[in-house]
Amino acid sequence: MTKTLLLGLTVLLTLTGCSIFGNIKATPLKEQSATQVAADRKRCDEWSKTTAAVRTGYAACLVAAGYETTPQVGSTSQTVRLAGASPATEPVRVLLDVLQCNSQAQQEAESNLGMISRWIRDNLGDWKFNAEKRRQFFVDCLKPRGYEIGAR
Repeated sequence: MTKTLLLGLTVLLTLTGCSIFGNIKATPLKEQSATQVAADRKRCDEWSKTTAAVRTGYAACLVAAGYETTPQVGSTSQTVRLAGASPATEPVRVLLDVLQCNSQAQQEAESNLGMISRWIRDNLGDWKFNAEKRRQFFVDCLKPRGYEIGAR
């Protein structure tokens, strides 16, 4: 029953052209028109489906297109945007930066985990060990790469 419901919902979303990323908020930073915002979202929706990390890819594409949004990774819920002096950036560059910094931040935050803590992390899913250290490492990794983090 659940599989049928999910399949039906997927078909409905596909047929109506709705994006599964409609709940990802993005603030235009370059005074983009409503038409441009819709075109950018559509382009990013299509591009992100070619990536291994679809939600993060969608957010990265929006950042590269001049928006501020959350990167859709575990290291932060703060918004990310290109720094004012940053040159035009390809979405794949933003995606690689975000994924690499997220991975490094997670490794750094979990570097002192013992065997029991690792088991808890692996088996209890959303448990975050040393979240503040992870967030700070993520921010410190992204800033020198040409990004700003948090509210403007």
